[in-house]
Amino acid sequence: MRITNEKLTELINYKPELTRQPDFSVFWENNLKQIFENENYPKFLRLDLKEYSYPLRNIKVYKATMPAIDGTLIHGWYLYPAQANEENKVPALVRFHGYSSNKGKLCELLLWALQGYAVLAFDVRGQCGDTPDNRVYTTGSFAGWLTRGLSSPQEYYYRQVYLDCVQQIEALARRPEVSADKIGLFGNSQGAALAIISAGLLTKFSPLFPQLTAKVAIVNAAIPFLSDIEKAYREHSDGPWTELDWYFRMFDPFHKQEDKVFEILSYFDAMNFAPWVSCPVLMAVALKDTTCPPATAYALYNHLAGPKRIIPYVDYAHESIDNHTDEQIVFFAQKLLDKIN
Repeated sequence: MRITNEKLTELINYKPELTRQPDFSVFWENNLKQIFENENYPKFLRLDLKEYSYPLRNIKVYKATMPAIDGTLIHGWYLYPAQANEENKVPALVRFHGYSSNKGKLCELLLWALQGYAVLAFDVRGQCGDTPDNRVYTTGSFAGWLTRGLSSPQEYYYRQVYLDCVQQIEALARRPEVSADKIGLFGNSQGAALAIISAGLLTKFSPLFPQLTAKVAIVNAAIPFLSDIEKAYREHSDGPWTELDWYFRMFDPFHKQEDKVFEILSYFDAMNFAPWVSCPVLMAVALKDTTCPPATAYALYNHLAGPKRIIPYVDYAHESIDNHTDEQIVFFAQKLLDKIN
């Protein structure tokens, strides 16, 4: 443990100041109103399901779609135990995928459905799945999604992505076979950020929107992306943050607009949502991560408001951590399945 402890000495106490702008809370409240104060809001909180043939009798498998509030049709998978129904509700999980990935393969989701969860996994719009990004941006960007719409917080790409995630969770909570107060969120990298941010938004603003039924009970966030963004930009050496390097090279080589860019990005920094998250959170951090530097994970972790645990993996970089899956299984089972003391 000596080497591990040496590496962790500075990290465990790293808690930078939040970078929230004065209107951070108002900005997100107004955006959530687009969903929950829309006269047609029930339309946007429904999963449309088409049964998918799969050779397991004890699991129901569906292709799922959901219309986002901007009209984009989001595609995903929905699975749940065949015995689940309105009289036999089950806990549910939402799995968010990593950057430049998609809703994933059914075999990945069966790991959870076979344990007794309903499981929902959607594409992040415009990335590498079946879901387009139909929004129009008024400025150019570098290849990828990180610099799309950097002219303002309202136009920025991730604003609509975060709203999509809130819609997904609430649509899942409204399913008759789902226990709306037993919903877990999880993901790696971008998916970890989306899990934290969604939990924060739903927890913070549920008192303002009585239509909300979803209660996030637990979150697992591994090697989180989009946290402590300024530090991530300064310390990264690969991964999506290189898109921002190229953005500056192409559009602002002397960084005259640097402060404005990071002000916009601060509205989307997972660290700034962390104080709104009060449910139990399990995190994983890879100490050789050069894509999402370890300190940025601790920045998020140290601002979380509820029960929490972070597991450092000394010899991992930015990658899936197989050992963490076992930790996650136990963590969810303890909180959602009531099968482990």
